[in-house]
Amino acid sequence: MSARVYLLLDVLNGEFDQVAQNLRGNPGVVIAEPLEGPPDVMAVIEAPDRQKLAQLAIGAITLVEGMTKGVRLLVARDALHTQFGGSK
Repeated sequence: MSARVYLLLDVLNGEFDQVAQNLRGNPGVVIAEPLEGPPDVMAVIEAPDRQKLAQLAIGAITLVEGMTKGVRLLVARDALHTQFGGSK
């Protein structure tokens, strides 16, 4: 079982690709993509538990802090679902 958060970012100065690139490859980030926006970038972060998830999410937000003007976190209720939204 893992914990998951969806990170939605509003980006400054049209730096959508750079923000997504900065997030990719960071611990826990399983996807980071520019969107047609807003929001401008969406990232999915996963961790084995909520405490670790919080640490990874804060790290990701800090990484792009100067490049964003708005951040929304959507924490998944649980991670017993399949990758594509199947039933528990």
